[in-house]
Amino acid sequence: MKLAIIMPVYNGQDTVRRAVTSIDTKAEFEIICINDGSTDNTKHELTELQKEFPNIKVIHQENQGAARSRNVGLAAMDDDTDAFMFLDADDQYLPSRIDAMIQTYENHEETDIVIGQIGRDVHGEWKVFPTHEEIKRDEVVTLERNPEILQSIGPGGKLFSAKFASLRFDEDVVFCEEHTFMVRAFSKARDINLMSIIAYGYNEREGSVTDRRADTFLPYMEDAMKVRQRVMELLLLMNEKIYYSYRMDNLIVSYLIQAHLLKNSTITPSFINSVTQYIHLMQETNYSGDAMFRIVEAVEQDGTQWTKDLYQPWRRTLANVGIGRPGYVRFLAQTFPKKSAFSGKQKLKKVLKK
Repeated sequence: MKLAIIMPVYNGQDTVRRAVTSIDTKAEFEIICINDGSTDNTKHELTELQKEFPNIKVIHQENQGAARSRNVGLAAMDDDTDAFMFLDADDQYLPSRIDAMIQTYENHEETDIVIGQIGRDVHGEWKVFPTHEEIKRDEVVTLERNPEILQSIGPGGKLFSAKFASLRFDEDVVFCEEHTFMVRAFSKARDINLMSIIAYGYNEREGSVTDRRADTFLPYMEDAMKVRQRVMELLLLMNEKIYYSYRMDNLIVSYLIQAHLLKNSTITPSFINSVTQYIHLMQETNYSGDAMFRIVEAVEQDGTQWTKDLYQPWRRTLANVGIGRPGYVRFLAQTFPKKSAFSGKQKLKKVLKK
């Protein structure tokens, strides 16, 4: 087994060493680090790591984003590579987990992808993401039978057969750029092995895509619309499309809306235009009704400073999907007490998270 581990690095001087040294495997492997135009001392740190680890290949490029960096890494793999994995420079693999994934891969002839669990450090202990609990099991699955694997839609914590080396990430988007790559891989895979163990440690830092979502709402929504349309065209079955709607619309876009409004609660024409465009896009494909209501709830419970001119297009858009809304004056009267209660719940959640 020859393994390639692809690692995009942007301003990772403080974390890249931890990431590299977390790669714990007895297999033959190479680490392909793509320095994506870092402006700190990442280049020096990578040079030092190369002195210690001769199996590190470093590629320097101008800043072009994670998608381009991963694609460069895929193209740079040796021809005799059997499988590949991804690792962000902020994150880490847990001890012995890579070898456990390799063993699962080699023990199942039809397996093309192995999915390990992704964990977050909670008071010094790695915990599986709550939304991933439904795929925390040891089982052979396929996308057709088990669309819930779309919960794990990022490339981290997975081992891919080299047969997928020609797949590429979407370079024209920043937000959710990994979705089409993952859906193509899941769709083409013969078997996919789920593993219940936490293999990959996720460490969020300030300035990450997730952390920036409140400040980059409009371009992220544009990206989300592009990605959603592409994925829906790739998925073939109704159950796959409905589950992706739940994953994308409910668990990503509604929280993008909420993060934006918690920081910038005033409803603006550009905000309404963006969200109504997204709802129209949902109408053109299969979608989860619960996800639609979650988006409506996020807008109406967190948004403030509504005007009649802004409310009318919102009301018309919802009427087109069968969601009746009251007149403007009644709407204001109905949403104020709900908003107060919802705000209280959010404050309580913040306290509980501390």
